[in-house]
Amino acid sequence: MLSTIVNAMHRAAYRMAYPAWRFCLRQFGIRTQGAQVVVWSDEQILLIRNSYRDTYVFPGGYNRNGEDTASTASRELREETGITIPPGQLGLSFSWTYTSGRMQGHDDIYECRVMHRPVIRIDNREVVDARFVTPESALTLPLEEHVRHYLTTGR
Repeated sequence: MLSTIVNAMHRAAYRMAYPAWRFCLRQFGIRTQGAQVVVWSDEQILLIRNSYRDTYVFPGGYNRNGEDTASTASRELREETGITIPPGQLGLSFSWTYTSGRMQGHDDIYECRVMHRPVIRIDNREVVDARFVTPESALTLPLEEHVRHYLTTGR
C-alpha cells in the first residue's frame, strides 16, 4: 500500500517537473544531447511510456557530463527497463535533431537485436509501461515524431 502511494507521488512530481523543465530549455536556448535505443526481439521493438508523457518512445535520455551517446543509450536502457546491453553492442542507426522554441536537441538513435526476449523491469514511477510490439502495431499507438519516422522510413 505504501509503495503504491509513494509511486503515485513520484509520478505526480514527474508530471509537474517535466513541463517546467521543458519550458526552461525552450526559454534559455539550452542545447541538449541524448541517445535512445531500439531493441529488436523476434521482429518486435521495445517501446516505453513515461509517466509524464502521453506518447511512446524508445528507451533513452540525456548524456551525463563526458558520457558518449552509446554509453548514454546503454545506461538509460538499463535504468528504464532493467535490460543490460553494453555500449559496444549498439549500432548507430540515425541522428535526430529538433528544435522547440530556442532549445535545440540532438539524439543519436542506436539499434540492437537480442537473441532471447529480455525480462523488462520498470519502476512504475518514471516509466509506467514497456512492451515489445510489432512495427505495425506500434504505428497504431501515440508515438513521438522520431519513433514514427524510424518505423516508416526504416531509420
